[in-house]
Formats: sequence, structure tokens, C-alpha cells
Amino acid sequence: MTVAGDSEVVLADTPATRERFPWQTRGFTINCHSGREIEGRWSGVPIAPVAEAAQFPPETTHLLLTADDGYRVCIDAWFGLDGFVGFVCEELTVEGGEAYALRETPRFLAPEIDSSRTIRNLSAIKATKLQPGEDARDYETGH
Repeated sequence: MTVAGDSEVVLADTPATRERFPWQTRGFTINCHSGREIEGRWSGVPIAPVAEAAQFPPETTHLLLTADDGYRVCIDAWFGLDGFVGFVCEELTVEGGEAYALRETPRFLAPEIDSSRTIRNLSAIKATKLQPGEDARDYETGH
């Protein structure tokens, strides 16, 4: 997957990525549209140091996240920079015992994120500047 700012960084679950960026295992809660919470632990890299390496411009207001199937969301940069790219799903705890396909990786995760924002099979993150009054939803595509 690529991360683009003024330069571009390629991320993958490789020794080079693990050496260059702080590889971590972090827990996240995903709030499903069904009202259930899914808790899991993923191993991967935080977005902030990758954004620094990709030289996100200071005027960046949003991150455009794209999946390999074309699904795309545009999120506030202040929220996105606290995010994480999970390459390995270590553990899932699903309320009610219902199965969910959450193991697709790489996956964008962030604290207390809505399920529609946890982009699975993430292929790109792009630093984006929206103008005042511009709607981030205009940049998004659904399934």
C-alpha cells in the first residue's frame, strides 16, 4: 500500500517496514452499525511516523483512504493521524458470537472508529487539503 504526501512511502508487512517504523500491537474497538462492539488486536504501524516520512504538507486537512476494491473514505487529519495500519489481526472478540470478516489486511484502525471507516484491504492513504465549506463525503465512494 502507498502513503502519499509530498513524497511517497510504500508499506507492507516486511522486515524493511518493521525496521523503518515502530511495529506495534494495539487494541481497537470498532463500533458496528448493528450496535455491537468488536474488539480486536492488530499488529502494524501507527500512521503519524509514516505521515512524517511521506512528508504530509502542513496544510493537510484530511486523509483520503482507499481500499483495493475502490471503497474510499475521507477523514479529518487530526483523527486519521492517530490511526494505525494493521497488517496482522492477532485476536478478535465479537459481541454476541456473530462472525465478521475483519481479518482483511492491511486495515485502517483508529480509537472508537465507526465500522464504515475501518478500511480493509487498504491500498492507499493520501494527504488531502479540503477548502472551507467543502464536504469530505464528496470524496468518498461506497460498495
